[in-house]
Amino acid sequence: MNENISLERTHEEMGKNRKLILFAGTTEGRILAGKLAEEGISGVVCAATEYGKELLKEEMERVCSLRNRDGTGVKDSLKIRAGRLDEEEMEALIRRENASLVIDATHPYADQATANIRKACSHVPNVKLLRCLREEGESEAAAPVREMASVKETVSWLSGQEGNILLTTGSKDLEAFSQISDFRKRVYVRVLPLEDSIRCCRMQGYEGRHIIAMQGPFSAEMNRAHLREYNCRFLVTKDGGKTGGFEEKLKGAQEAGAEVLVIRRPFDQGISLEAVIREVKEWKNS
Repeated sequence: MNENISLERTHEEMGKNRKLILFAGTTEGRILAGKLAEEGISGVVCAATEYGKELLKEEMERVCSLRNRDGTGVKDSLKIRAGRLDEEEMEALIRRENASLVIDATHPYADQATANIRKACSHVPNVKLLRCLREEGESEAAAPVREMASVKETVSWLSGQEGNILLTTGSKDLEAFSQISDFRKRVYVRVLPLEDSIRCCRMQGYEGRHIIAMQGPFSAEMNRAHLREYNCRFLVTKDGGKTGGFEEKLKGAQEAGAEVLVIRRPFDQGISLEAVIREVKEWKNS
């Protein structure tokens, strides 16, 4: 009897000592961080920015407060770090933490980050990699949708059109869209309410009413309001799936009479959030 109890405790301790690294750049990443904190799993959660780090902390504290009223004692095993990492830095982090599981929950369009994570993991023996990939959004029975192969193709097509543009792809692609000859008059950009994002907008020549600094995802009503307020004929987006507010963008555009240009996702393979959670539980108990 005592021997069985001892074996159970040893197994439990081994599970607690195992470490993982979570690259969390999405809503799914924040949900996963909360689940890991609740389970008392050890490791590091990586955010690209300080803003992302704060969102992760809020989610972890929210989840933990449901289990412990004071919100303490559950999340302590997880560390959160902010800052972008290249392939070598990712590999160094995995080795330093002695992690046996890595979860890539970055954005579906963060193809460079995903490539770096895969390469880093391939250089470290006995590391399991899970790619958490959200499902693509539904576009049936909504606004007119035009699929574009790339940002470059989107800019080229819009350069031959007339009408205002609501750009909702974030600050990363601003330079490309500033190649549209009359972009200062036509293009309205919606970015996160961060100093870096707004600074990036201004560096690329966007000013005043042409900068919409707000935190999404947005409702269909808000998308419709923005399109109508700025008299936009086009809405440019990436397929962020259901959790990224993709369906609400389509509905808002339909109601505003705008055409949606969807930049196609990079090819990727992964599993759902629910499947990742199951895999983590199996890893923890193995």
